[in-house]
Amino acid sequence: MTNATELLSRLEEMSRCMALPFPNSTDEVYTACCALADTAEAEGPEIAAAGLDLAKAVEGVSDGTSNLRVHLRLQTLMARIQTAAESSQAGRILAAGQNLAALLRVVGKFLDDAPEPRWAEEFPPAVCGLEAVRLEMRSFVSLLGWPTPPDRFGLEEIDQALQSAGQLIGPAPEAPLCLYLASAGPGLVKDTHLAWIDSHLSDGEAVAPTEVYTWYWNETLGEAALDEAKVGESAATVSAFAKAMGLDEVVDYLADPDQVTYYGLYNILPTAPTRWNLEDASIASRHLHRGLAHWYFCPLNPSLAPLDVIIGVVRTKRPYYYHRMLAHALMQTVCVQRSLPPGIMTDAIVGKLAAFCDLMLDGYRQRCHYLPRLKTTQGWVEYLNALVTLHFPNGQEGAPCALSGSEPSIYAALAKVLYGRPN
Repeated sequence: MTNATELLSRLEEMSRCMALPFPNSTDEVYTACCALADTAEAEGPEIAAAGLDLAKAVEGVSDGTSNLRVHLRLQTLMARIQTAAESSQAGRILAAGQNLAALLRVVGKFLDDAPEPRWAEEFPPAVCGLEAVRLEMRSFVSLLGWPTPPDRFGLEEIDQALQSAGQLIGPAPEAPLCLYLASAGPGLVKDTHLAWIDSHLSDGEAVAPTEVYTWYWNETLGEAALDEAKVGESAATVSAFAKAMGLDEVVDYLADPDQVTYYGLYNILPTAPTRWNLEDASIASRHLHRGLAHWYFCPLNPSLAPLDVIIGVVRTKRPYYYHRMLAHALMQTVCVQRSLPPGIMTDAIVGKLAAFCDLMLDGYRQRCHYLPRLKTTQGWVEYLNALVTLHFPNGQEGAPCALSGSEPSIYAALAKVLYGRPN
């Protein structure tokens, strides 16, 4: 990159200004935006264009809508800067090592709360023996120019590789820029989400999560067909459907539609709605990939990776609440179907969303099966292996994560509710 150090300084100043109370901070934000755009101009046409878009967005910022536009343009600019920074040797090494560094952190915190000393001996080598961890380690050390690690290695070897990488890339100007972008990205995602909500509100206005949920889907689908009453009706429909399938935890969770919509808005759905091209059913797949990544604490990733699954579960020290994700998946399927006009493309989009419900049902049943076994290291290894296989049934080397379950049990039954026909 031409001037990674100055870009970092401009981004930090931009972040400081945007953290100030809006709209009193508009002048400082404008000055910081213009300086950032000027610096970005030298970094290639894509980054320069994103910087120019940001500078245009900040002109005349005075309300929630324009504030949201600034957040979205800044997110685009930071993503392009990160792509360029990670194309350098130092950036590639840093990007490859981030997940391994996260694994070290979450395993350390997991062991801090372990009930018995034996966990400190048994758990680390068991985690390092997982195929996803071995693949990540092999890829990382190859970037360092090291020989392929043995099949059996531990946290100490991962730590040594990370320390060596730190010494190797320390002098590179892209290194601190990459670290800043990785740490600042999730915060920007959250701020963008709040800015999107604020763009719909008057000062001091309170709003229920179900209403925000209707905004989200109406903007996503380009329709105004969904309202709070229909969200409530959809929740009742899904609850009855879940009860018929014997999914008591899902039924209990659906008792409060505000709870379900709030969880989906803040933990699953992409930050701000993007208008779907309803002539392209693959848009639903991209939406589901982003949602899974967001749920596993990777809101900037376009899709889930095997190690993300392991890190997420070890971080929470328990299986994810798949009954909550299943309730969300069922709700979004019914709401989308009721918002779109009948037709082949609607059927195709809803079909993808419904097939995803089957995957979440498999995850829920898997959670119920393995939860009693997580009192031993072996039980954890079996669960983590099963969970990675659930999301990556076609293997872990380059295959995208699955978006449908092992068999269409919900897909077929839900079609009767949605269309009054078996499939």
